[in-house]
Order: sequence, then C-alpha cells, then structure tokens
Amino acid sequence: MLHHEQTPASGPLYECVRVISPEALLQSLRSKITITLVDVRSTTEACASGTLPHAWLIPLPQLTGRIEELAHLRACPIVVISQREMRSKTAALQLQRAGFGEVFVLEGGAHRWQTLGYPLEERGAHARRCGPATTQS
Repeated sequence: MLHHEQTPASGPLYECVRVISPEALLQSLRSKITITLVDVRSTTEACASGTLPHAWLIPLPQLTGRIEELAHLRACPIVVISQREMRSKTAALQLQRAGFGEVFVLEGGAHRWQTLGYPLEERGAHARRCGPATTQS
C-alpha cells in the first residue's frame, strides 16, 4: 500500500484525484514498494530540469495514444508528475477513466521535488526512454 495524503486535488473536476506528498513518495520508494512514476511534462522540460529516477516520460498530449503501454501496470500504484500539478491532475483523470485504480498526483510536482533536494535523473542522456519505470519490491 502506498502511503499518501488523503487530501484530493483541488476543484470539483479533480475531487477523485488523490495526491501524495514528496515526503511520502520518497519514503515509499525507499521502502521498495512497487510504484510506477509517469512524468507528463514535455521532453524539453524533462531534459532541462531532470525527472524522478526511472520515470516513464509520456508528455500529456501523447498520453491518450500511449496509455496501452501502461496497461500491464493497472494493478500497481501510479504517481503522475508534472512541473507543478495541473497537467498531472488531467493525466490522473485519464488514467482513472482507462481503468487504473491507484493513481496519485505528486503534490507540488517536479518543482517541489527538486526544491526539496530529492533525487533527480538528468534526462539529457535518457530523454528517448519511454519506460518502464517501475520500482520493484
């Protein structure tokens, strides 16, 4: 079970979107819980600032067309990452509608993760990687 905040993302459209704090996500990753990380920022953004280690890079405009790449992960918790949360909320709703059960948004996005000094992977050498990014137990 992924340790997360009970607070839903803001706004009526996002009431069913759950958020996870960077602290809780880092703790879960360190405890070797199986989690899939999906970064929905553009390749340019991810290359410029880095992303969480082992994250799938699927920019939001491509998510609908590539959602089946994640189909085998429907039973795993998924944490969606964008720069500050808005795109990740939209992506989380798309994943939920596609039958993914445990979908979370990283609270504060990649910006907050980076501000806290948590580990990032430089994307310059890895920008072409599209997955998989599951942390196994």
